[in-house]
Amino acid sequence: MSPRIASVSTTHLDTGAFRDDMIKLPDDPSTQRSVATTLIISGVVLMLVRMVLVLFWSVIGGHPVASNIWIEIALALMSDLVLACIVGVSVIYFGRRANNEMSYETIAGAITTYAVSALALLLVAALLPPDIEAGRPIGVVDLIMSNVIALGTFTISIGFAGFLTQVLLARRHAKTRMLLLVQFFLLLCIWLCEALDSYSSFFGILGFLLTVVGAIVMLINIRRLNWVAGITMDKKIRLLWLTACGAFAALILSLTHSFGEEAAVTESAQLFIRSGAVLPYTINFFGFVFFVRLLFAIVASLPNSGIVDRRSNEVESLAYLTRLMAETADVEQLLTSVTQFALRVCRAHGAWCETYEDDGEVRVIAAQLVHPDYVRALHSNRQLHRLLQTSERPVLIESVADHLPEADRSLAVRSLIAVPLVSNHHRTGTLVMFSTVEFGFEADDLRLLTAFGDTISIALDQARLMEAAIEKERLQKEFDVAQRIQSSLLPVTAPSIDRFAVDAITIPATEVGGDYFDYVRFANGSTGVLIADVSGKGIPAALYMATLKGAVLAEMRYATGPADLLRRINAALFGSMERQMYITMACISYHPDSRSLRVARAGHTPVLVRTGEDVHVLTPRGVAIGIVGPVMFDAALVEEALMVSDGDICLLTTDGVNERRNERLAEISLDPVVELIRAQCDSTASDIVRATLELLERHADGAEQHDDLTIVAIRFGGASETRTHQERIEVVTGVSA
Repeated sequence: MSPRIASVSTTHLDTGAFRDDMIKLPDDPSTQRSVATTLIISGVVLMLVRMVLVLFWSVIGGHPVASNIWIEIALALMSDLVLACIVGVSVIYFGRRANNEMSYETIAGAITTYAVSALALLLVAALLPPDIEAGRPIGVVDLIMSNVIALGTFTISIGFAGFLTQVLLARRHAKTRMLLLVQFFLLLCIWLCEALDSYSSFFGILGFLLTVVGAIVMLINIRRLNWVAGITMDKKIRLLWLTACGAFAALILSLTHSFGEEAAVTESAQLFIRSGAVLPYTINFFGFVFFVRLLFAIVASLPNSGIVDRRSNEVESLAYLTRLMAETADVEQLLTSVTQFALRVCRAHGAWCETYEDDGEVRVIAAQLVHPDYVRALHSNRQLHRLLQTSERPVLIESVADHLPEADRSLAVRSLIAVPLVSNHHRTGTLVMFSTVEFGFEADDLRLLTAFGDTISIALDQARLMEAAIEKERLQKEFDVAQRIQSSLLPVTAPSIDRFAVDAITIPATEVGGDYFDYVRFANGSTGVLIADVSGKGIPAALYMATLKGAVLAEMRYATGPADLLRRINAALFGSMERQMYITMACISYHPDSRSLRVARAGHTPVLVRTGEDVHVLTPRGVAIGIVGPVMFDAALVEEALMVSDGDICLLTTDGVNERRNERLAEISLDPVVELIRAQCDSTASDIVRATLELLERHADGAEQHDDLTIVAIRFGGASETRTHQERIEVVTGVSA
């Protein structure tokens, strides 16, 4: 169905007052069904008993119904009870529907049901009329047909009365309830006048006057029909025809029961109950008045239908766009759907959506009934190009030839609407609708497309946020992978070596850093500790750390000392690393027997060693790994040696320590760290790590950490702690907090 046709056309009516104002019904649906079923069965049983009584008394016995007062009273009593059952079922039916919203579809369906049922009843009565003479049916078939026609007449009339009551209460005013009670009272009075008409013609005249009064009351009661103006043209036309059919059926039924004394429907109603024709006559006449009033309301609202259609179409269009935004995550698919939809709604001859890249290129998306190359050719016209790309507000060009004199007169685009698209406060594109005739659009089209443009702009912002969220999620997954890689590369616990206590910690600035440390065993049996800083962050740094770990494990068993290990690692990694990547590294070795500490450094932070009261800042020459080839690297590398004793300290760090900044961006430098090491006389390796971190935090004074930091503290003559690296991080974090 076309979106224009499938516009907002359902007018809801408040029907809750039917049950609240008129009668109290059971709330339980099962109870309502049970009561309705009981009433239906009771009515059927009473009808059968009544038919059997008439069969034996009138058909077989040949007596008129009114020939015996007791028979007439019994039949009238059963007829009244049957009518009471019909009324009860109608009340339950319409009372249950009062919980639901009454819409145009409900009203149209009810009118259709009434008109078809009424006309079908008249047709059946005309084709199969029962033979009734002297107030009694002649045969069994005539008995059955007369009761069927009478039952149909009263059922249709009573059901129609329930529908009218529901509609009036749905659009009630302050006096609706009182007027309904007045109409009900008038209906009883008219029935009574009809029953007394045989005694005096005065009652006939009075009944006619009361009918006129009832029609006037009905007109007053149905004055609120403004809901008709809110439905669309196609539904108004349909409702107009249905109302005309309903008015015709109501008029025929009313006239037949009023003047057709020998008509089958009238004779059947009169035979069913004395003066029975007046009930369907009055109800259907009131219904005819309702239909006439409704016809005038529909006709009066037709001139405004175009405006209503457009307004409801706008509402439906925006609702459709909202659903489309919620269901579509792909921006190009969304733009395609919106452009197609706007093309149909505005009855344009072509449309496209163009976006602007950072390099100035115009990208044509979702071209409808126009080729993208033709759109690009239109941009060769400077005026049109400037109009599409620089207009800050939606523009309606009713005549391209008049508005753009430089435009080619042979252009197929004769009128157009251009709506700028904005994302994150920046112009990102334009939605364009065009017509091949001049003055092909209305101002309402511009307003509607402006709303479309706003919706698309919101969708573009949502898409941008979605892309950012997806990118953030991707980075988070990347960080998780890199973190697992880094965690697997760092040693779990410190080595257990006699007279060699070591503790270390790594705290990345982001979730994954490029710092690395490890413990090695050289070919000569000495113990080594190395520390490294891989340039970069995230997955690339983690992968280079994995490569470095592999090189360390492969080369340490052949290396004779720190310098030899660094040479071997550079030879293994040089040429396989990207040009902008490098690794700084420092390595020491210690042999308990010789008490010799050997240090080599490949462009890394200086190594601090405290011997006695002195603190040595060791900076042996060396170039970072991966920058130069083996020949230049080996020539530049120098290894230094130093004798240490029990109680001496060695501290290895990355540049995240000496470059720790405070809020004023001032770096701490190595001097405070040197003084800290000098004061650590009886401290364990773990105490030294803790004290160094506390020193950094005092200097930072709450400033955010901008670089990874790693600290490896060694105390000669002690024993290493057995905590894992994660446990050490948790302990230090708790102290720092």
